[in-house]
Amino acid sequence: MNLLSHFYAFMTALCAALIMVPFLRRWALDKGTVDIPDERKVHNTPTPRLGGIAIFLAFLFSALIFAPQSMIFRGVMAGGLVVFATGIADDLHGLKSREKFLGQIVGCLVTIAVGNLWLHDLGDLFGFGSIVLPVWLGVPFTVFAVVGVSNAINLIDGLDGLAGGVSVIALMPFALLGVLGGNPLVSTLAMALAGALLGFLKYNFYPARIFMGDTGSLTVGFVLGFLAVAVTQSEGMHISPMLPVVILGLPLFDAIWVMSSRLFKKMGPFSPDKTHVHHKFLDLGIEHRFTVLVIYTISLIWACSAVVLRDLPEYALLIFLLGTAGCSYLFLRYLLSHRERYSFLGRDDEGPIRNSVLFNRCADLIDRLLPLLSVILMLYALLGVGFVLANGVAVWPVALALCVLGVGMRRWASGGESPLLVVYAAACLLAFVIWQQGESVWFGVSPKRFGDGLLLAAALLVGTKIFFRRAGEFFLGTADFLSLGLMIFLAIAAQQPNLLGISIGGPLLRAILLVLAARTVASRGPAYRRFLVNCTLVLLAVFALAGLK
Repeated sequence: MNLLSHFYAFMTALCAALIMVPFLRRWALDKGTVDIPDERKVHNTPTPRLGGIAIFLAFLFSALIFAPQSMIFRGVMAGGLVVFATGIADDLHGLKSREKFLGQIVGCLVTIAVGNLWLHDLGDLFGFGSIVLPVWLGVPFTVFAVVGVSNAINLIDGLDGLAGGVSVIALMPFALLGVLGGNPLVSTLAMALAGALLGFLKYNFYPARIFMGDTGSLTVGFVLGFLAVAVTQSEGMHISPMLPVVILGLPLFDAIWVMSSRLFKKMGPFSPDKTHVHHKFLDLGIEHRFTVLVIYTISLIWACSAVVLRDLPEYALLIFLLGTAGCSYLFLRYLLSHRERYSFLGRDDEGPIRNSVLFNRCADLIDRLLPLLSVILMLYALLGVGFVLANGVAVWPVALALCVLGVGMRRWASGGESPLLVVYAAACLLAFVIWQQGESVWFGVSPKRFGDGLLLAAALLVGTKIFFRRAGEFFLGTADFLSLGLMIFLAIAAQQPNLLGISIGGPLLRAILLVLAARTVASRGPAYRRFLVNCTLVLLAVFALAGLK
């Protein structure tokens, strides 16, 4: 399985979640399945809490298409469905802690039984040799560990976007470790779940329009837990069992601290209070949105450290984790005790981040760089023209048909965006043409690789522009969703040899990047859109004439 499959798994789950979340939100509001604010919670209005349904279904849909079929995959899916059902029952009707624990334990046992997946080697944790667990000890320890991760994600789900963002940050190194360790199942499942979570996060960032609920937090934690087991315990893997602990360090330490403090106060471990790490940052005077960003940063530091330090022995990783956690705790205690000395901690703005001065300065800078995107597209088109003229590639029938269609649409729909469909079709044709240029010609670099460099630069510009788009500047329309949806459908079909019988994943990825770049240029105004359409017609005419000569 190649990296393109991971990308398409991510995109499929992302699009599925983006489609499902608004419908679930509307249904939850109609049925009254909402989270009611109280003195312990930070939101002020009743908010739907069924986002976890969209997360899991989008993840399941993508995983069934792209993940390698194995007993481990079947075990994770079967156990995940048990936990998913438990979460839905809790969100709709409410369950006692004991009942939720029972559902999680049954889900873990199903995965262990079906997938034969459990912790049997903990590595050299204390410097005295590897700790190998027998079955009678490894199975209950696995249940304890996975249920612990699941509840850690559930407990940290206290601010808008917090649990989902921390989980996405954790999934990225899991995907990378799966690639490095030669385990495509782990990397595919991690990318699929990350895509589903990002699709949900669009509606969950502050101020949230929907929560993931226990359905989301428990199932996400469950999958994270068994991904950690699979990436370290699968046959042939050489990934330290301590790496997932470092990656998930923040939610794990938060859960341990909160439960310990509650037990010390003779309270139940799941009794509600305000002792979580995010509550401590809020106590410092940092507002909601920036508290989430601070916790993201801490999680990202630990996730990156796990990848960089992956070759260290387990006891060294344990010392690193405990040392950084202890220093972070002492620093936070110091800030809480001397908050009056650091007035900058309370300087924040609860207004939309897109209205801030810094955000708009960054957006202005990106707008000044966007003309480079037009230059990149023109250079990429010249690569295709050069190859067609030099080699006489027989693309003229398609180019001629698109050119005639484009002229007609430009004439009869010049004021609308319909002509962009021809631009997108030409982008696909151009991507397939350049994909065929594999021979090295310039300093050992083929035109295809040079084109990939151009597309990488275009992708960075487009991604930055999307991130720093201004309020109301959402430039994807019906034609764009139609084109991107068709490409993703073809990508899915290409994974099934019986459907297409050809490999088109590489050109399709490049075509998607070209479409997004063209859309970004066209979004700058009608003049840019007309310029883009005219240049595309010229390109198609050249392709057609090259084939007719």
